[in-house]
Amino acid sequence: MGFFYGIILAIGLIAAITLIQSWRKQRAWRGTVTEIKERPAAGIDGLDTKDTVDIHYRTNDGRRGRLRFFKGKFEKMYPDLKVGDRLVKEVGEVYPKKEG
Repeated sequence: MGFFYGIILAIGLIAAITLIQSWRKQRAWRGTVTEIKERPAAGIDGLDTKDTVDIHYRTNDGRRGRLRFFKGKFEKMYPDLKVGDRLVKEVGEVYPKKEG
């Protein structure tokens, strides 16, 4: 019986992730980068070797948000991003693009 509940839980989790991704893709916004924070890997016994970068932003309508990337992905997607730069998130896209 535990196996059955495990499968139901897995299906529910996959459905929830899919709905959240769909919702994120339907939203569009424009905003300004307010902070870029690099976070070193902080795993147990040094096993977590991936540094992350947080991009904090404020949309034109006043909402605050955060995007978190592994450092390598951040450097590929936003190589010259600075505080004060404008971001544009279009409907159907998962991540915003730098405006301009």
